Amino acid sequence: MKFYHGVPVTPGVAIGLVSVVANDEFVIRPRAIESTQVANELARLDSAFESTADSLERRRVEASVQLGEQYGQIFEAHALFLKDAKLRDMVDKTVSEKRLCAEYAVYQAFNHYAKLLQGLQDSKFADRANDVIDVRDQLLRELLAVTQEVAVSSDRPKILAANFITPSDASKLDPDKTMAIVTETGGLGSHTAIVTAALGIPAVLGVGPLLSELYENDLMIVDGSAGLVITNPDPETCQRYQTKIEAQEKTRRRREAMRAKVQVKTKDGVEIEIKGNIEFPYEAKKCVEDGAAGVGLYRTEFLYLTSPNNQIPDEETHFRAYKSVLETVGKTQSTVIRTFDLGADKTPGDGFFVEVKEPNPFMGLRSVRLSLRYTDMFRSQLRAILRASVYGKAKIMFPLVTTITEWRDARSIFHDVRDDLFEEGVPFDPDIPLGIMVETPATVVMLEQFAREVDFFSIGTNDLLQYTQAVDRSNEKVTSLYQQESPALLRLIRHIVSVADHYGKPTSLCGQMGSMPANVPLLLGLGLRSLSVSPGMILQTKEICEAFSMEKCREIARKAWTFETASDIRSYLRNQLREVLGDDALD
Repeated sequence: MKFYHGVPVTPGVAIGLVSVVANDEFVIRPRAIESTQVANELARLDSAFESTADSLERRRVEASVQLGEQYGQIFEAHALFLKDAKLRDMVDKTVSEKRLCAEYAVYQAFNHYAKLLQGLQDSKFADRANDVIDVRDQLLRELLAVTQEVAVSSDRPKILAANFITPSDASKLDPDKTMAIVTETGGLGSHTAIVTAALGIPAVLGVGPLLSELYENDLMIVDGSAGLVITNPDPETCQRYQTKIEAQEKTRRRREAMRAKVQVKTKDGVEIEIKGNIEFPYEAKKCVEDGAAGVGLYRTEFLYLTSPNNQIPDEETHFRAYKSVLETVGKTQSTVIRTFDLGADKTPGDGFFVEVKEPNPFMGLRSVRLSLRYTDMFRSQLRAILRASVYGKAKIMFPLVTTITEWRDARSIFHDVRDDLFEEGVPFDPDIPLGIMVETPATVVMLEQFAREVDFFSIGTNDLLQYTQAVDRSNEKVTSLYQQESPALLRLIRHIVSVADHYGKPTSLCGQMGSMPANVPLLLGLGLRSLSVSPGMILQTKEICEAFSMEKCREIARKAWTFETASDIRSYLRNQLREVLGDDALD
């Protein structure tokens, strides 16, 4: 019996036999061609790009029908690689100028682009490298006239184990034949992870070297909640996980009942708002289906980070995205739209900003600072939000505001844009609330000054923790200092809520801390009455709120306050959650 730890992607437990998939990665060697062959090679490239585009469109339609439109959009994103002018130019020049074959031109250019993505600090972009390789291999199959499919080699359901699985292959898996997925590589932000989650298949990615120690039909346990894989488990371990499977099914059925409850109350009747954090427009539908009290954080960076050919998205692109979300959420619940939070680890490619590379980007030109420097981009976004505001209940939030001057400058630009639209006769909601993210100690210290002017606050615990602890959250060498249960962070949150309550300003929390189940009672005990969590955590968070009384939450907060380390606080909170909701409460 052996244990492997990886990235928990899709929750759930599976016990079954393994089907081992060997990924035969293409290795293409450079082959010189004559000048007379250039035209033919370029024609082959045109044909391969066209055929691959057609194939991606078919998969987009199939995924949209079988899984939902949002999953079809993954293959739309893949198609953008085929339309990337710089990438195609690199391919064509390798053939026409370097006189090398079409296969190698594709292989070299796409590998170069994948390595650039892998080199970025943000894991989301590193995971996009797998998408580039996926499209590369489809092009190479067209050029080489070969086929490759990933499938479970049995009519009996099995656990699929592979070095990697592309989004294209994942979308074609049959959930009735695939019990779980385990890969040696991959991460949480990959499109493969998104597709497996949509299929509801338990998945653990990035477990490291595994295939060399596996045989076809080995017995395996996959715990997608804990990110644990066990090979050749003994009978006692199998029985323990079988019991867990039965318990999780009961938990799933219990949480489904929370969908109908938009108004959530603690056991002693205190009303709590549970909203959703979204990045892509299609995620709003999931929030509505699960009974969220609106969208508490709509990140708009995706419009820039996924823009084809590194083009700055225009006002209409912004408008369509915001209109879609506002229409989905409706006018009963609000949608908090955060203006673009770019810079630091979220940097588009060349063509957006002409700036010297910064030695410490997290401390540099990012978020609202970037908006105030590139005011044309900022104004375009604000115009789009205002225009879309007639389709729902919009709020606007500025990120990483650290000084009262930044807040007033951003507000002034908003007022100018609003006045321009009024003069143009363009309809919009004239009463859109304006708020700020509380993400730095400086903002916390000056909160009373902000509270006299802003309409609402939202606590961004990810950055607030980073700047409070003086720790780069992307640096694996200091991850022990980046813990959401930091005693210092708890004290800052309590102060923020206290000041906001004094001035009557609504305050929510939208950072990662709120999406961690054991932290929910603590946050309520610290005075928060609104949490915005990841879409997949909405039902579970609502269940936790209804299982605790506010008196119990305050007791938990007072006790947590006495601990001196984050690890002690975390252990205490997890035990409290288990006492009330059982051992499956953290799944």
